[in-house]
Amino acid sequence: MESAQEGHRARSFRAADGLNLAFRDYGSPFSQRTPVICLAGLTRNGKDFDQLARRLSADRRVLTLDARGRGASDHDPKFENYNLIVEVGDVLQLVSNELRRPCAIIGTSRGGLQALILNGVRPDLVRGVALNDVGPELAPQGLARIFGYLGIRPEPLETWADAVAALKVNNAADFQITEAQWLAWARRSFRETPEGRIELDYDPRMRDAALAAAKSGPGGDFWPQFRALADKETLLIRGENSDLLTLETVAKMRRVKPDLVTATVRGRGHVPFLDEPEALNALDAFLARLDSRERVL
Repeated sequence: MESAQEGHRARSFRAADGLNLAFRDYGSPFSQRTPVICLAGLTRNGKDFDQLARRLSADRRVLTLDARGRGASDHDPKFENYNLIVEVGDVLQLVSNELRRPCAIIGTSRGGLQALILNGVRPDLVRGVALNDVGPELAPQGLARIFGYLGIRPEPLETWADAVAALKVNNAADFQITEAQWLAWARRSFRETPEGRIELDYDPRMRDAALAAAKSGPGGDFWPQFRALADKETLLIRGENSDLLTLETVAKMRRVKPDLVTATVRGRGHVPFLDEPEALNALDAFLARLDSRERVL
């Protein structure tokens, strides 16, 4: 399916198990520059990347995916499928369907973990990875904060001001942003139903999936996948106040991969919006390096 929207083409594809998954297609498919795929966080969707994708698509193709259960994509009747392995399979299908050359992946939080896994299993498809506030290990305090709101609908949500207030409960201490930015964040995080209700823009049963995963044992060690980036251009963007990606983890990442490029976004927690000057400058340089490498190859 496809429909034209301002600045992008709203498209979808059928996943292997029949779910309809939505993505936005920006820029020209005929561009000779490295294409980009943007992968969002656990409860987020491709709307998070709209401003960035418009910027980057001036001279390259950019795809932003709504993972299963998020945004405009179908909710999965089997909540157990909200796991990284199934989600990476969906990303692999999108890449295989749409691209004929290796891509750069910009992965926010869980999207960054998807990027690490995809590169581990199909390194031939990945030219470089930009990780937005995520690393090979996740800080317990950040995970606890996320689990504190995951799948729980804030009450009441009668107006967008209520949605902003709900966001501030969990994030105000770590984000120094304007009221307009809070509202824009709320509109990316919630959706308004035809009846005028404001609700979560993802399947609340992701909480069930997280509970089931926690019962199966500890996880969160992605160091083998990070080491597999040894010969890949890699950028790490961190929010100054992040509680999920610690400075100790960043230091260890630098020891494992000495050529890792890092950027810190001031006044942001988990996660930076990728519209900040620090993030945009780092991403522009990251993609320029990839384009230069591709010309050499």
